[in-house]
Amino acid sequence: METMPWLMIAILILIIVLGIFAVITARKNKRRPPDYYAFFWIGLIWTIVGLPLYREGNFAFLAMGIIFLIVGLANKDKWEKNRVRWGDLTEGEKKLKMGIIIFLGLLILAGMVMFYLAETKKLGM
Repeated sequence: METMPWLMIAILILIIVLGIFAVITARKNKRRPPDYYAFFWIGLIWTIVGLPLYREGNFAFLAMGIIFLIVGLANKDKWEKNRVRWGDLTEGEKKLKMGIIIFLGLLILAGMVMFYLAETKKLGM
């Protein structure tokens, strides 16, 4: 239990560093218009995930899913115009996105391993 505050502090520092990196990167690069087609799909997935969670008292995913769905559908006329495909990205953007995808995949895998270890009582939590 003594390592728990250090873990939380380390995660907080990581979030702050990634936030600073995102702000600096956003200022350097040109801004793209929002991809409303992606908003629609995010909303659809979050709504589907949020329906069973709503029964357990968690309203957040359902609410965010509905908001993303509404924003995506309200701007349906801009779906094709603002769509950014993999082939439209520069080489640097492709490498950055692939790195982010790999990093997030590893985080999900680590989270599933930690969840499994905690459930089987091997972690000692």
